[in-house]
Amino acid sequence: MSWKSKLLILSVLALPTFVGYPVTAMDAEIISGVSLGWVLYGLLVHGAILALAGPGFAEKAVTIAVLISTPVIFLGAGISFLMLPDEVGIVSGPASYSAHYVSLCITMLTVIPLALCLMALVPFHRFENTLLAETDGVSRFQKYALMFLRVFNHVVYSVIPGILEVIQEERHYRAWLGHQADGQHSILAAMRYRRERFSALLRDMIQIGVEGICASIQYIPLWAIEISLLPGKRKSGA
Repeated sequence: MSWKSKLLILSVLALPTFVGYPVTAMDAEIISGVSLGWVLYGLLVHGAILALAGPGFAEKAVTIAVLISTPVIFLGAGISFLMLPDEVGIVSGPASYSAHYVSLCITMLTVIPLALCLMALVPFHRFENTLLAETDGVSRFQKYALMFLRVFNHVVYSVIPGILEVIQEERHYRAWLGHQADGQHSILAAMRYRRERFSALLRDMIQIGVEGICASIQYIPLWAIEISLLPGKRKSGA
């Protein structure tokens, strides 16, 4: 199947995220915040990604979705917990916002992999090679397009895989630390371990964000000089 056919299938599959139907029509809740429509739609989306992009890409897409969703969900819920304390006679507290964040989590874990797959199916590297192979020069708009393609390809095929590799190594290291902590039967030691894991998670999220931004823009000055030196478009009358 060509990339255009796959892109068309996923584009049609993405329509419910914009129009709502038929996902919102099946609004019966399985648990609070999780509707039957979104569960079925999520299974359909992930099944399509698995079939069209393969298990390797599907695994990476879900990992990226979890990395993006985790700080949004937990920080949002934590801020709501601090701003809406549970008081007698006031309808607030976790019961008033928990369903919203559960629903947001399901939505993000469905939409983010779908968006990543839509972008990954488009052969941007082929477009870049086509522009560089132009024999009659490159227009200003094409130079802008080349810069975008360079940055996009670098982020997708270099920055993100590098970050995922680091996360994998950190996960193995934390699993080893967890086994070490399991041998400590002290309640105080267990509480200290959980607190350290939460602090490490926040540090990792900040580090990943900073590293991702720095790695994405580090070659932009070099690419800007390189692309600006490309010959301009020749006029037809010349």
